[in-house]
Amino acid sequence: MDVTAEELEGYAILQEYDDGTFVRIMIRRTTADAYPSGWRYTMHYGVTDPESTAVPTLADGTIRRYDNAHEDTKGHERHVAPDPQPETITFPGIVELHARFWDEVPKPAITP
Repeated sequence: MDVTAEELEGYAILQEYDDGTFVRIMIRRTTADAYPSGWRYTMHYGVTDPESTAVPTLADGTIRRYDNAHEDTKGHERHVAPDPQPETITFPGIVELHARFWDEVPKPAITP
């Protein structure tokens, strides 16, 4: 899965699976002060109906998520169910983080 930062720029997918899980990814470059890394991203693996699964999830159905929604105040975060507290991570770069996400998700990687 060799992708470049240029290929990930503007990348957005929503893939739903027959088992009730989904992957939603949104990656884009930004010059906004709120994102010092130069990237705004969400890489989310979850379930559509948290009540109908035995898999541990957060209340919103999240199983695993990387995001920097509050990068300027909280940094880069990794959310892993069932722990409601996200882990602050060091941002390794968008290509590396994208690869890490797919390494942790039990679905075949989807790349641009």
